[in-house]
This record gives sequence, C-alpha cells and structure tokens, in this order.
Amino acid sequence: MRRVCYGCDLAAWKRGMLDCPFCRTPTLSNDSQILAMLQKRVNAGDPVSIWHLGGKYQLGQYGLGKDVMRAVELYEHAAELGVKEAHFCLGCIFDKGVDVEKDTSKAIRHWEVAAMLGHVSARFNLGNMEVNSSNVVDLALQHWMIAVNLGCQDSLHNIKVLFMEGLATKDDYAEALRGYQSATEEMSSPDRNEAKALRWFAQEQLSDGSRRVKVEGLSRGMGGR
Repeated sequence: MRRVCYGCDLAAWKRGMLDCPFCRTPTLSNDSQILAMLQKRVNAGDPVSIWHLGGKYQLGQYGLGKDVMRAVELYEHAAELGVKEAHFCLGCIFDKGVDVEKDTSKAIRHWEVAAMLGHVSARFNLGNMEVNSSNVVDLALQHWMIAVNLGCQDSLHNIKVLFMEGLATKDDYAEALRGYQSATEEMSSPDRNEAKALRWFAQEQLSDGSRRVKVEGLSRGMGGR
C-alpha cells in the first residue's frame, strides 16, 4: 500500500480521476471488498497493510469487531517490519491504557523508535512526556525543535508558550519560527494549500492517528486512531 498527500488526492479528484493514483484500480466502496483487498495485501506480507489492518481492528471498521488486542498484535508485527506509524500507534495505546494495561515505558520506547524513523507526532509526544511526567523543559524543547523543523505547528505553539513563560529564550523561539517557515515552504504546493483550506478529508482524528487538545496553554498530543 502507498499513500499520497491530500493535495495530490485533491488534484486527481479535480481531474476526474477517482481511482487509485498509482495503479488506476477503481476505488472500492463496499466494506467487504475493501477488507478482502486489504487482507490480500496482508497475506502477501506488506508491512503498511498489516499496520492498516491493525487500525481497522482497533476502531472496529470494515465489518470487523473492535479488538484492541488483535490490533496490538498486528501493530507489533508491522513495527518489527519497520513501519513507524505502527510504533506510534503502539505508543498511543500503551500511553492511554484503554483496553490494554497502561505501560508508560513501552509507550515511550515505541515513540522513541517512531521518532527516530521520522514520525513527527511521536517526536512531539516525547516532548510532552518530558514536560508532563518529569518537567524537564530542556529535553522537551529539544524534541519540539526537531518536530518544528519537520513542520509541526503544535510544537511551534509549545515553544512559544515556553518563551512567554521565560522557559525558552528569544533565540530559541526565533530559531523555531525559522525552522517552521522553512519546513512549510518546502512542503507547500497550490493543491496542498487548497486541500488544507477546504479541510479536505477533514476528520475528527488525523490520518496518522493523533489528536490535539490544549492543556494549560500547551498543545498536547493524544494518541489513538
């Protein structure tokens, strides 16, 4: 399985291309057909498909009964195959402790691996963990700086809060602003900007499984699919 950005998806839709942008397979609308196609890719050992199927078990979608333990099994398999999103989802599950035993150390370990693989929300959450669990602002700032350079707006917000509270320097905030601007300019495109303005495929939850809430002025990432 492959994924495209919302801008590319919108561009294809505007051109009347409603099938797969890679192989031109017609888009399936029936849950049983989608599940069958997904299972076929899982049986072939596709790592991203294994992670994706885990998400369907976690949410109880495509006619599957909600089964978090089965989701964890699939996420762990995908994580072993190097899927950073699977590590992120495992971190979220163990952090929240819903339907599984809460295990903060496991959550942090999976987020650390995901962050090393380039998962922005995992890096953002690690910063939150430093502030919320041990109040280590310096380490949180380091995590958020890395995330800002990858275009994480919530990390920029948190660094601004630290600056306003005297916990980060003016130079820190200026560096964060430059990093965020550079990242967003690099990722910008007319179609992507239009998709964002239209809230293309807007959902309560983000595509990577994270959600955002405000806690005492800081943006705090909450996991889950």
